[in-house]
Amino acid sequence: MQTIGDFYDAYIKNKEDFPDVEYFYNDVPQTYSEAVELTLSMPELKIDLNKLQEAKEVLLDYHKKLGLLTPKVKEHILNLEKGVVIAGQQATIFGGSGIIGNKIAALANINEVSIEKGKELIPVFLVNTHDGIQPEITTIHLPNNQSSTSKPIILQDVKDGVALNTIQTNNSTWLNENLDIIKNIFNEFKTTIDKDNQKLFNEKVDHVLTFLRESYRASLNLGEWITLIWGIQANIINNWGIVFLPSSDEKIRNLTTSGYEFILKNRKEYIDGFNSATSKIEKMNLRPTTAPKKYDYSPFFYECHNDGYRIRLSCIENENELHFHGLCPIDEVEYSFKVDKNNPDLSSYSKQLSPRLDTNQAILQTFLPTYIRISGPGEINYNAQVIPPIRKLGIQFPIYVKYTRMLYNTPWIEKIANESTIEKYSLFTKDFFSILGKIAKSRRKKEKEELLDATITLTDFIKSRKSEIEKLRETSTHLIEKYKSYHFGMYDDRHHWQEVSWPWFVMATITGLNDCLASYKRYYSGDLPIGGIGFINSRL
Repeated sequence: MQTIGDFYDAYIKNKEDFPDVEYFYNDVPQTYSEAVELTLSMPELKIDLNKLQEAKEVLLDYHKKLGLLTPKVKEHILNLEKGVVIAGQQATIFGGSGIIGNKIAALANINEVSIEKGKELIPVFLVNTHDGIQPEITTIHLPNNQSSTSKPIILQDVKDGVALNTIQTNNSTWLNENLDIIKNIFNEFKTTIDKDNQKLFNEKVDHVLTFLRESYRASLNLGEWITLIWGIQANIINNWGIVFLPSSDEKIRNLTTSGYEFILKNRKEYIDGFNSATSKIEKMNLRPTTAPKKYDYSPFFYECHNDGYRIRLSCIENENELHFHGLCPIDEVEYSFKVDKNNPDLSSYSKQLSPRLDTNQAILQTFLPTYIRISGPGEINYNAQVIPPIRKLGIQFPIYVKYTRMLYNTPWIEKIANESTIEKYSLFTKDFFSILGKIAKSRRKKEKEELLDATITLTDFIKSRKSEIEKLRETSTHLIEKYKSYHFGMYDDRHHWQEVSWPWFVMATITGLNDCLASYKRYYSGDLPIGGIGFINSRL
């Protein structure tokens, strides 16, 4: 069954009819320039300037402590009231997947376009350390030279459901053991590279490993490690001035409390509105990605004082009071408290509160004037259920812009793709490179319609090839399965895209650390259509 995100994509691609597009999203721009232009006609966001000033002080201290307070970062922090374009991702060991670099490049692109349009939007990246620990957060997967199956690297001795901010970066033995594993894996892939380039490849691998080791050593917890990995690349190497927002900082949590209080005052209206949007999606014969809300819904999680477990609270209305209750399954401590329904005061609990999936952006809007949010398909889908009820409560949500999914090349991909048994499934055809040439030319000449046509053609071509090869089933050592794994990230039935399957540094071993983020950024432009699929022809 289709999701509303499929309607979103079709609307951008072909301007196909999208029933109630304004109801679900307000506006859906076709290009990144159009997204910025839409913000010019939006009413100015009303925020608490005192809270924004507090946020600025937190962010200045945070970036200074981590050595990331470049002049451009400082300038951006001091000018947050101009307006914000935001993206975010869960913190993940070793810096996470390539999708993070892609989102950061999209942020830099919109910042650049907004300056050209005369309304600068400050690029902010939300480091989500408030989320609960899940297997995908404590595991990375590496391509395997021997077969299509991945090589997982796992952070052990952490408990599912505990907040990410509890993960400390103080296990040098674990780090060194796994850096050795990563090095050995790339040593195996070195055999696919021409001898003339093997020394250069070794140097790039060693540079990445040193970077991972030193950023780990310089951090205290997972959130700081991720901020250093991406902050150094975005701001020290590329000078983009990306502002990193630590979601679990106590002072930041205190700033978000009023957002929860506002939703509590209007809790029934929000639940009814959310369920109404969900029902509307179902009546369109689409599949909602989030379940309807029950009337014991609470807009936040509560972190256990003893172990940091994120407790899903129940909220029961009793006359003029809201009673919250929850149990930590680790230490079996029960938590309960109550607030005035009409004038809730959560200030005593702010350090323990963290947002749910649907309230994350709403609470940020209280002190961060966000006009655009860079999102993936998941966010695009579930926010169609969130935007209508939040807007009805009087909170203006940002425009949701879907980043362009990226594929990239490596020597081991290219070697397999040129094998005779793979040729008819490979992306690397004359037509493919002709399309890439048209994209580069139309982007360079700022030919908007030609760029739209070429990027749609590229997306259709890649999807067609992926669909063909996806149907094939061979042994894990077969070239077809290896190609599916390396180029499309299909190392099992649940993973389907390279940039979300493999860690970011796989591409960096080819581009080099200095050009990894810039490789993403070069694909973007103001006229590039939102969404779709792009390709980075990364070479040693």
